[in-house]
Amino acid sequence: MKKERLNKNFLDEFKKYNFSKIKEDNIYLVGSARFKEYFIKVESILQIIYKKQVYFCSVDGLLNKELFSEAEWEKLQEIALRKLHNHDAILIIDIKNYLGDHSKEEIEYFEQVIKKPIYYLSRLKD
Repeated sequence: MKKERLNKNFLDEFKKYNFSKIKEDNIYLVGSARFKEYFIKVESILQIIYKKQVYFCSVDGLLNKELFSEAEWEKLQEIALRKLHNHDAILIIDIKNYLGDHSKEEIEYFEQVIKKPIYYLSRLKD
């Protein structure tokens, strides 16, 4: 049996999204760690199908947020704001329109300081 990560079952969940609207190549994902499954899946779709370079702040932070102290999380947030400068656009993983305070801070910073394209997953639906 042929093994394939982006099989029909995997992709069916995202068939309503038009990722081709994202024209930039270097994309930074922003959103709540509570939606880590979306981060992982969207990263794979954008990289494998659309040949984008995809980043987010911290793999450990994404997978294990509950293990970090508030001080450690704040340090990761400072790093996230610095990392934003290295990207052409951001894609907000806004599941059920939820955005945490740190995500809102990153979006505002990207919008006001960096002034590059911002995409919302919810707005990529056809």
